[in-house]
Amino acid sequence: MTMALFSCSRSEVVRFWSTHSIDYTDIAAAENQFADFAELAVAAPEGAAIKAIDVLFDRLRKDEVAYYIYTDWMEGAFYNLLSPCRSAALYSKCVDRIVKDGIIPAGAHDPYLQKREWLGYNLQGSVATVPSVPISGRTLVLVLDQGCPSCRESLSKLSADWPDIRRVAVCCGYGPVPDFPGWEYISDRTAATAVFDPRMTPIFFMVGEDGKVDVPYTLVF
Repeated sequence: MTMALFSCSRSEVVRFWSTHSIDYTDIAAAENQFADFAELAVAAPEGAAIKAIDVLFDRLRKDEVAYYIYTDWMEGAFYNLLSPCRSAALYSKCVDRIVKDGIIPAGAHDPYLQKREWLGYNLQGSVATVPSVPISGRTLVLVLDQGCPSCRESLSKLSADWPDIRRVAVCCGYGPVPDFPGWEYISDRTAATAVFDPRMTPIFFMVGEDGKVDVPYTLVF
């Protein structure tokens, strides 16, 4: 039964854009339809999902307005931290097609390329990448904007939640570096923003004893 469901998921995602229209006259309905596709894609085998994304882009190339609309939705589905469909592999495929297709001018590609680079760091199970500080042993890493009050409050919250492990705060943005006790601070903004998207702050992730990420990026609420 499991194999049958797996095969069904694969075929359904590959056929999706052969059986659904690219029609944004009802923008809410179109976005909901795309959300259904994104959920299928992230659940399907990677190769099938990538093939389905190619099918979608081939259709979008015929309508420039649709191309811009749907690429925004792809970013929301496959890049956004809060999306259940966040996927480095699928977002990378979308960026590859954006660059290749040339519908969006080459001068506007940098934001997509930067997001793809950010998304490649600190994936669950990968060796942790934190600028300027070697990470060994169990560590909580917080990425914050030092000019953001809620980011500063997260230092206190996470200290209370995780009092007995090493805590490292990576500072993006501008303003004085926090001085809340119990944290090691990295204040090299250039190095920090090479690895982390500063607009996602405050986020934290956990590194295990083996130096690999075992709790992925998580928003601090």
